[in-house]
Amino acid sequence: MWRKKPFIYLSAGVANNVFIENLAMAAESGTDYSGVLCGRATWQDGIKIYGEKGVKALEDWLSTEGVKNIEAVNTAIAEAKPWYKKAGIAVA
Repeated sequence: MWRKKPFIYLSAGVANNVFIENLAMAAESGTDYSGVLCGRATWQDGIKIYGEKGVKALEDWLSTEGVKNIEAVNTAIAEAKPWYKKAGIAVA
């Protein structure tokens, strides 16, 4: 029933480090999730940079800190299970 339905974690706009911590707790508890949906958790800290220093500074931030944020999420979701396995679908 509900245990066979795949689900993802939504960052809900929390800071990247908080989202990563939540994903770590999910993995530690054995939660059988299939991925994440996150936006603000990865780029929201760049908004202040943009407001204070402009587009170029934001681009620089995104190419450094923004990339680190995405890489941290990718590392944290290593325990995620493919949705099709949870749904019992075989992939050829």
